[in-house]
Amino acid sequence: MNTLLNDYTQKILDLKSNIWLKMGGMLAMGILIGNVMFSVETQDTSPNHVAHNEESTWTCSMHPQIKLAEAGQCPICFMDLIPLSSTAGSSSPSHYSLSKAEVKLAKISTSKVHSGIAQSALSLSGKITYDESRVKTISAWFPGRLERLFVDYTGIQVKAGDHLFEIYSPELYSVQEELLQAFRRLNSQASPTPSEKAAFGAVKEKTKLLGLSDSQISAVLKSGLAQSVLQINSPISGIVTHKNAVEGQYVQTGEQIYSISDLSKVWLTLEAYEQDLPWLTYGQELTFSVLGLPGQTFSASISYVDPLVDPLTRSVAIRAVLDNTSGILKPGMLAEAKVSVHFNGAGQVLAPDFSDKWICPMHPEEISGGSGDCSVCGMDMVPVNSLNESRSIASSALLIPASSVLRTGSRALVYVEIENSDRVTYELREVILGPRVGEEYIVLSGLTEGEQVVSNGNFKIDSAMQIAGKQSMMSAPEPSQPKTLVADSFLDSLTPIYASYIALQTSLAGDDLVTANSNFARLAAQVNHVSKSGVSIPDAWDPLISALGWNADPEQKFSKIENARAEFESVSAFVLELEQNFGHTSERMLYEVFCPMAFDNKGASWLQNSRDVMNPYFGASMLSCGEVTQTFSPRIGEDD
Repeated sequence: MNTLLNDYTQKILDLKSNIWLKMGGMLAMGILIGNVMFSVETQDTSPNHVAHNEESTWTCSMHPQIKLAEAGQCPICFMDLIPLSSTAGSSSPSHYSLSKAEVKLAKISTSKVHSGIAQSALSLSGKITYDESRVKTISAWFPGRLERLFVDYTGIQVKAGDHLFEIYSPELYSVQEELLQAFRRLNSQASPTPSEKAAFGAVKEKTKLLGLSDSQISAVLKSGLAQSVLQINSPISGIVTHKNAVEGQYVQTGEQIYSISDLSKVWLTLEAYEQDLPWLTYGQELTFSVLGLPGQTFSASISYVDPLVDPLTRSVAIRAVLDNTSGILKPGMLAEAKVSVHFNGAGQVLAPDFSDKWICPMHPEEISGGSGDCSVCGMDMVPVNSLNESRSIASSALLIPASSVLRTGSRALVYVEIENSDRVTYELREVILGPRVGEEYIVLSGLTEGEQVVSNGNFKIDSAMQIAGKQSMMSAPEPSQPKTLVADSFLDSLTPIYASYIALQTSLAGDDLVTANSNFARLAAQVNHVSKSGVSIPDAWDPLISALGWNADPEQKFSKIENARAEFESVSAFVLELEQNFGHTSERMLYEVFCPMAFDNKGASWLQNSRDVMNPYFGASMLSCGEVTQTFSPRIGEDD
């Protein structure tokens, strides 16, 4: 008994030991992967390196795009800044480096930017319907009584010439008698006069207009007897889809009796949403299937796109004409279709090449290889490209995997691999994308063929970038932020301009016209000084001054504060363009504010160095009117 108890106790101890060993191994693996992703290059352990030395860059843990040279508070959320080592990964704020072993352990993989055929498919739903051009209505050509209906239910298939019904009509009988009398008068004369011939021809034409065929008229003339009951035959082959009369019913002229539909051709009518319209064009190939014919797939091409959008469903009807000589496609069948969409390198949908084809404007399904008349309506055929928008065909587009794209609102970012001798560097880069085609995106700009983009592990790299205080998908500069590379001397010359502008904005917000005039003069003098200072100014400087319509005149004085505020709008447009193009180097953030009520609700913007709104267009009357629309960080620590 004791032996069994000891054995059982030993097994429990062994089991616990194995569990702790496994948990310890998992913990070690987690620490190893964490060290790989969030490691930096080998830290300098020399005496000169101190974690909080005077050369540290300070950042905000909530807003890692903030990088300042001194300790303090974040200008956005006012949290205390933390030191950031300048050796984290790479000196560039958009780069992050790993050793090749670390890349392998983190399972980061890349894909080559390549050129290829950009093709996608658009799924649409619809149904099979009648070809409206092949539907005929059989109606009464004269009043009468239906003596007999040969086609007495819907769904009967008839051929051209088959009898449909018999009708009795006194009017028809009298017209036949009139025809016989004219015929007898014509034959009673050895040499009929032209008037007698014309009279007979007129009566014969009147009889035709009542529905009698040439053979029926010949039979009446041969027998010499008027028929009180007339047999009406089908003018086309098809299916009787409507029957609106019964035997013995009296009908009036024009009253519908039958509808016959020729189903040798039918329509596939699809519903496309309004946002799908850029993907659709005349002539695109499509495939579809119907529930009633499982396992069968049919092909067709778009012959018509409705020019009107349904105001209720916000959809547009798309149509394809189908050959149905076999009769297996039946109107009312539900269909699921896929439209094949091809794109060129600019992300535009390609129309099929109809450069040598001719089309009927009224029946676009009628296409021929040359000019002529439409076989349906007789209209002149015209070149297809005169009716259908043509786009230049590009053989390939620049493509990247969809998994490589990081989307943040309107921006799209990728990590591009830059391989060195012993380390691999990943660069965060903004790209402009075209449509998504399957599992890939079309790249319009930002990448070149042959570059390697991270397709697996990009979120890991981005997380490491955020922890290192570098640019990431959450903190990379918006397109509106300054990107122009200019000389430091030029940026320094802009600093007093921003300072005078902020002083001008403050004086107008305080309703101080005297100080505002002084700040106007100082700002104008500083703008003129930049143009004549001899510093290396960018090419965009002179166009900015001339395009914005602000006359930088230091001698200009305003007698009314309303005039000064009107001039301030032009000055603000100028300074905002400076910020957009070149940025500022002072340590404070700048805020663009917009007031929708300025200048009789036209609205106007300005810059200020505080998040608290101080409206220069209204002053004390509406000092807080406006909202911050954009934030500009200082250009400190950038690689200019």
